[in-house]
Amino acid sequence: MSRVEDLGSADIRAALAEGALSLAYQPIVSAATGAITGCEALLRWHHPILGAVQPAHFVPLAERTGDIVPLGAWVLDTACRQAATWPEDYRVCVNVSPVQLQEPDFPARVAAALRASGLTAARLELELTEGVLMGGAVALNAITGLRALGVSVALDDFGTGFSSLGYLQHLAFDRIKIDRSFIRALSEGRKSRFLIRTMHDIAHHFGMAVTAEGIETEDEARMLREIGSAELQGFLFGRPLPGEAVTSLLREQTRGKRRTARSPRSPKRAAP
Repeated sequence: MSRVEDLGSADIRAALAEGALSLAYQPIVSAATGAITGCEALLRWHHPILGAVQPAHFVPLAERTGDIVPLGAWVLDTACRQAATWPEDYRVCVNVSPVQLQEPDFPARVAAALRASGLTAARLELELTEGVLMGGAVALNAITGLRALGVSVALDDFGTGFSSLGYLQHLAFDRIKIDRSFIRALSEGRKSRFLIRTMHDIAHHFGMAVTAEGIETEDEARMLREIGSAELQGFLFGRPLPGEAVTSLLREQTRGKRRTARSPRSPKRAAP
């Protein structure tokens, strides 16, 4: 095989069976403090001939063939096991395909992954694209079941797909993630900033947190802080890291917090 376009279902199944898949984790930070609050799990595939194969090439194929179900299960299990080794302050965010959400036992599958890993439900956030909004009653039931477990549910790539505003009245999300296409347009002027501010107002009206993703410059981060984003994600704050590297990073941040908390405060000056 010499082209990515030649990949098929059998190649995906072989990658799963032969351990050619891995996860990398991109930090998400607090807009207020810059401290890491969690990480998004990102799927990686190293093909023995083609080298690194981008998810944009094989995830759509897996969705068409149905291979996304075992592929997504592997991602969920692996991310939960990895995150269970992190300090308890951090959550892991896992992308879920609309095809997975159509599986009637998907909430039970998530519950099983949590039990097997020992990760608490509060530390797992599942990211759904707007494609799930076309799932109707099945999607609604799945999201309701996931939130009943205590898992957070985020609407990813907000504003890029279907009519999000109408669905927000019926589907309960804990967070929206503003797509990077809007972030890139920030420098174009007041209209883009107004649009992002409106997204924040909508999210806050529905009681949802906001994460802005795809941030690459200090100017973008500054404008998003001024607008009111709670969390920021992008290359400016860190590129995706292998599992062991991100575990070390989070443990070091936690040690730093503890050292700061134990530091003696400066003595108060006596009143004159």
